[in-house]
Amino acid sequence: MKADASYNDLVGTVAADIADTTTMHNELSELGTLFKLDKNRFTLIGLSLYGTKSISLSLLCIDKQKSTDDKEHIVSIMVDRDEKNILEKLFKRLHIVLYKKYDEEYSEQNISEEARLSDFQREE
Repeated sequence: MKADASYNDLVGTVAADIADTTTMHNELSELGTLFKLDKNRFTLIGLSLYGTKSISLSLLCIDKQKSTDDKEHIVSIMVDRDEKNILEKLFKRLHIVLYKKYDEEYSEQNISEEARLSDFQREE
């Protein structure tokens, strides 16, 4: 599974730290408890966040009832939109890094220096 938008103008990576108040051991599987996910039926394997103004959250799960010995049945379960401040509930830190979609040079390099934009902006 990969993130996908209409045109994928930018692609990249994401890393997150689970909020300390949400889980006991910072485990993905524990996030299912926050949403009262039926753990007997579903195994939480990931999260999907989509949108900007209004963020849509889905739980990516293996459905044990629909899975077979040959193929795991993966389902995306959308969380109701009335969930307020969902990013703050889920994450202590969230880091998104994006590059041009066909970049093969810079996405593998490390940052040489950190600076503030205000130090380099031109006055108009």
